[in-house]
Amino acid sequence: MSRLGKNIGFLRKQRKWSQQVLADKLGIPRPTIAGYERGYSEPNIETLIRMARTFEISVEDLIERQLWEGEERSFDKESGMKILAISVSGDNRSNIELVDAKAEAGYVESFNDPSYIKELPRMFLPELSEGTFRAFEIRGDSMLPMRDSDIVVCSYVESLTDVKDGETYVVVTRSEGIVYKRLRKSDSKNTLILISDNDIYPPFELAFDEVAEIWKYQAHISFQEPGLSAREWMDARLESMSKDIKDIKKLVK
Repeated sequence: MSRLGKNIGFLRKQRKWSQQVLADKLGIPRPTIAGYERGYSEPNIETLIRMARTFEISVEDLIERQLWEGEERSFDKESGMKILAISVSGDNRSNIELVDAKAEAGYVESFNDPSYIKELPRMFLPELSEGTFRAFEIRGDSMLPMRDSDIVVCSYVESLTDVKDGETYVVVTRSEGIVYKRLRKSDSKNTLILISDNDIYPPFELAFDEVAEIWKYQAHISFQEPGLSAREWMDARLESMSKDIKDIKKLVK
């Protein structure tokens, strides 16, 4: 496969376009795209220019750079979300980079630096082969039965408008670090409400402009037998109920 073919395939997959979608954008047949990606043929200069404009990069970058080696980024202009740096394996497959607890501070500072992202540990899950994913190590017990040291695998959220109320996300913030919470939007106040599944921890608000990245939960990896996690969750619920009962008694008195 030629460098140009790899770049075309990488850029197409990174944007989650099928070969037919790209072909429609360029006004050429789908088999022609397949031929470009496999290196069987190369586009003429007019098609190269259209392709570069479609991918929003220069013709020189499209031809000369090895974009699949971790230097390509995506940017959502409408939402103002930050540039996303990713790394890609040798066979043009997006890696799942792991951000463990020790790397949290560095990630908050360098999440849009391709050279930093390239140095993170990587993993691959066959069920999550298409898309842009990242894995984060959980800290604390605010999201029981998810426990401390569990790993949450998430997909990239390009725009705040894609956040769905009541679902769980990893939020990379400027003031709170990296947090895993259930989200609810308050568009009138331009804030996100971050909610813990463990009722001991009260919800709090985060301004939209404090959000650096958002990643939606897709799967998790746990290192504890499921029954123990369930019991921890029950204990936390009972503790929360006990606290509520004490508060009610105080109000009654």
